Amino acid sequence: MPDENVIIEVNANFHHVSGENILERDDERFKEYRRKWKQWPESFHVGEFPLFIDVEVTSACNLKCPFCATTYRAGEIAKGFMPFETLRKIVDEGADNDLCGVKFNIRGEPLLHPEIVRFVAYAKDKGLVDVYFNTNAMLMTEEVSEKLIDAGLDRISISFEGFTKEVYERHRVGAVFETVLANIEAMQSLKTRLGADHPRVRVQTVLLPELVDSFEQYKEFWSPRVDEVGMLDFKEMKAKKRGLTYPWACPQLWQRMGIWWDGTIMPCNHDDEGGLALGNVNEISIKKAWGSEQSNELRRTHRKGLGHLVKVCDGCYLRDSEILKLMEAEKT
Repeated sequence: MPDENVIIEVNANFHHVSGENILERDDERFKEYRRKWKQWPESFHVGEFPLFIDVEVTSACNLKCPFCATTYRAGEIAKGFMPFETLRKIVDEGADNDLCGVKFNIRGEPLLHPEIVRFVAYAKDKGLVDVYFNTNAMLMTEEVSEKLIDAGLDRISISFEGFTKEVYERHRVGAVFETVLANIEAMQSLKTRLGADHPRVRVQTVLLPELVDSFEQYKEFWSPRVDEVGMLDFKEMKAKKRGLTYPWACPQLWQRMGIWWDGTIMPCNHDDEGGLALGNVNEISIKKAWGSEQSNELRRTHRKGLGHLVKVCDGCYLRDSEILKLMEAEKT
């Protein structure tokens, strides 16, 4: 039995700021999916199959953002691109097991993949209700945007620190402020011209300490330009805080799984070292990995509030940031 004091909070680091909440839709299947997204972790319910899979179509990135593991662990993360056959295997098994959605990235930039539009179209053709990805939008040209609209992409999250060239380019090293802004505006104009309501575009920033005082201006700048303005809590990713104990459980273990470009199956999307790997999708089924004893033991440990006893979870930047927020709140 779990400790009654164990805290499990869904999307606690993911904030809607203004505009349309793109996670609210007038669609009964989508509503049921989001209900389960919240309810399954809160009740420690393990469904027969994950609701969602983070599919890493590539681990490569065209930027070198200093706060990202893809940059500071560049020499340790193998670079590659997922073959279509692997993607098809994932989506086909998912479609047969009521998978609701996929996000086409974990550690890399999905628009680098030459078949990303094909991937989106295949997932939508198979009936997935929530198909999206995060992007830096440097490669989101008008031609690419039109193809993504035609493929049926449901939503897209664009990472953008600040609202000025100086701040943005300092944090998104290798990006060009004017190019990304023009690409976002072109996507929105295309949707209007084509009469399309998708993909819903969310611009979000990691709330770095230097952006706190100007965040209201950030909201005012982006609100008229996109469907939703959002914010993610800052997570210190370079320095792991080992030995942090707190009765906290990670909701991802009851919602989703991750699959790397090479087919490695992960129980979450935060283990970038592979210490929790459950096998390879080219050798075992996703359903078998989801219901494996290794997965269930990980859930049992978190359910008891003992995540720090798991080597990979001890120092996980999501776990650290959420626990530190809770500890800070206790002081006030």
